[in-house]
Amino acid sequence: MRKALTTAIALSATVAFTPLATAQQEEPALVMDGTVANGRTVSALAGPCKTYSDVTSPGLVAPITLSPSSSDPAKGHGFGQVTTKEGTYTASVQCDGKTLTAQFTVLPLVIHWYLLPAEVEPGGTITAGGDMGTGCRASGPLESPGFAEPLRFTRGGNFGRFSGDTKAITTPGTYEVVYQCENRPERSVKTFRILGTPPTTTTPPPATTTPNPQAPKPKPKPKPVVKPKGAPETGGGGTAP
Repeated sequence: MRKALTTAIALSATVAFTPLATAQQEEPALVMDGTVANGRTVSALAGPCKTYSDVTSPGLVAPITLSPSSSDPAKGHGFGQVTTKEGTYTASVQCDGKTLTAQFTVLPLVIHWYLLPAEVEPGGTITAGGDMGTGCRASGPLESPGFAEPLRFTRGGNFGRFSGDTKAITTPGTYEVVYQCENRPERSVKTFRILGTPPTTTTPPPATTTPNPQAPKPKPKPKPVVKPKGAPETGGGGTAP
């Protein structure tokens, strides 16, 4: 009786633990960020695999080389840069000879930057800044006819933030500032106003010709001859002999 009971307990334990062991077997998969900022970085995680290839996709600038993950050595992990063309792309990787796929979406480019203040006193301070998370880094210092000198981004911060200052000129008016993306054609334009009355533009008087002293003087016109009115006068009224 005791032997039968022991056998029954062993069989029940086997039945109880077999589904649990099966549930712990993880199916290999390729996992990537669902959405990525235009031209920025995407992460890829593949496995579990004994061997895996690079991750390839038309939406990647170059294949992603995977390395063993620090949290799970049976999985490969890596990063890569996405294209600057928005859209949804399929990525693939070979995991122990099996093809794994995943999709990610490259978002439209958004140039995120600011210019403050919108109105400034003559000679006042202008500040500009933004962040590089949108995929558009400035090609260089910002320039404007309203700047006393180019605005350089001399300050950095978390999440790729940047900013800088310059001085406005003293001539009142409205001026444009162009933010040009580096290595791509997109750009953004903002305006600011220097307070005061803008100078008026007057039309210069027509140029006068200075007379040449060596030029010959024009001859004076002859005076007109005035004829007397009435009959001509006669002699003293004597009679001829």
